Formats: sequence, C-alpha cells, structure tokens
Amino acid sequence: MKYAIIILLVLLFTIISCSSKKQGTPYSLSYKLTEPIEFANGVITTSNGISFSNDGVVLYTSKPIQKAFNNGRAFSAIYKYTYKEGKWNGPEQVKFSMEIDAYHPVLSPNNSKLFFNSRSHPDSLDKYIPHNIWYVTKTSSGWSIPKMVKTINEKSYDSYPSIAKNGNLYFNSDRGGGKGSMDIYVSRFVNGAYQRPENILEVNTDQSENDLVVDPNEKFIIFNRYIDSTRALDLYISKKEEKGWGKPIALSKINSPDKWELTPSLSSDGKYFFYELDGKIMQIDLSVVLANKR
Repeated sequence: MKYAIIILLVLLFTIISCSSKKQGTPYSLSYKLTEPIEFANGVITTSNGISFSNDGVVLYTSKPIQKAFNNGRAFSAIYKYTYKEGKWNGPEQVKFSMEIDAYHPVLSPNNSKLFFNSRSHPDSLDKYIPHNIWYVTKTSSGWSIPKMVKTINEKSYDSYPSIAKNGNLYFNSDRGGGKGSMDIYVSRFVNGAYQRPENILEVNTDQSENDLVVDPNEKFIIFNRYIDSTRALDLYISKKEEKGWGKPIALSKINSPDKWELTPSLSSDGKYFFYELDGKIMQIDLSVVLANKR
C-alpha cells in the first residue's frame, strides 16, 4: 500500500510537471483560440500599449497619470505586470531617471531596449510637442537614461514603433511627402545606425495608417487604418511578397463595425495576436489571423 501511494504521487507530480511545461508562457492555452477572448479574464487594462517579455512573464502597458504638461494635457506612464505564483501582479509604474511622458511601450526582440512614444520636449519635459520615438536600454541596475531615436524623429508626428529582429524600425508619421495624414515607414538598421526612413508605399493610402506591429522576421505587418469619412478604425494585414508588400486585407475575424481595434501586438513565441478593445487586451491565435482571406 505504501509503495502504491508513492507511485501514485510520482505519477501525479510527473503529470503536473509535464502539464506545466506544455503550458509554457502564462498566456499559453491548451486549445486553439479561433475567436478573440479577453486576456487574463479582462483584469488587465491598457490605454495604449501591449508588450510581453520573451518569457511571457512580464507585460508592459501604459495609461494617463495625474502629472500634466504646461498646456494642461495629462502625461502618460508605462506600467508593468509580472506573472508570479499563478497570477498577474501589478500594475507597477516603470520609473526612469527623468519624469518623461511615456506610452505605447515596445520591447525589442531581444528585450535589451524598450521603445516608447513621448510628447515631452527633449529640453523641457513639461512642454508638449508632437509625438516622438524614444528608447531606454536595459542595464544591470534597471533602465538607462531615455534618449530620442536619432535619424527618425522630425518636427512631425512620429510614433508607434515596432522592431524587427534585424533592428529595422517600423513606425508611422505625418511627415511631408506621404500619401495621407499618417503613413507607415521603415528605418533600416545598418552598421549600428538607423537610416533615412522609407515610405512603405504598398500599405499606405490617402487615409490614416496608425498603430502597427511587424513580424520579427518581417513576413507581415498588422496595422489599423482610420477612415475619415466614416470614423471607422479597423485592423489590416499586409504580407511580404517577392517584390514587396502585398495589398492590405481587413481582418474580418476581428474587426467590429462600431468599435476601434487598437495597438496590435504579437507574443514572442509567435503563437498569439493581441490587440486593445475598449481598454481590454484581446487575444486570438495568430494562425487564425494569418489565415484571414478578406
């Protein structure tokens, strides 16, 4: 009897251990998500930004705070949630060496840098200016001093960065020479430096292409497009083809007629697609999104 109990306990431990390994990251599920669901049962909210660490146990989001610019508009700050002991803990505000407006956090694929949008003037952080792209680098003691991304930022509205594995930085901008009010650009990372941004003509229109995420291997881009005449804002996908980017296709599985789908994001394991809907984080299998036909 004693040995039978021991054997049962060993088997139970093995089953639990295997199940835990199979589960992988905190967002991993044992079944295919063919329809969007609220991530973490809707307990985690964001007002702009969804970015998971490589191991999936840290989630960065952002939301407005009480501090304000000299024109009265509210600052935003980056927050993180940490998965520990079977639950998400947080939010905990991410503090930098300077009190800067910061939102839409985006981790680089190797997690060594955290990019974000900011409306703070580099010489006077309380002064409101058009959006720019900033970043901090991970150090042994936390994050480095925030810096603006050289070459990319202009006096225009430059925002919503997304980083490929090779360092190429995708973003949107209303700079002159574009097709519409906001276009998507790429700045190639060559010899440790960002190059002059290039307009991705195939995905842009005379409307406004906004929040975006690029596949780490640059196989596809998912972004939202705002239609001025109807005030509709929906998600689209463009896949890389032999001679450039393919025609963007609306994500019919996700888009709703009366709501805005915001801040698209990918899990680092390439299994899930996340986006923001009414402040909640939504989750669906990436394979379902990639299979979208119209």
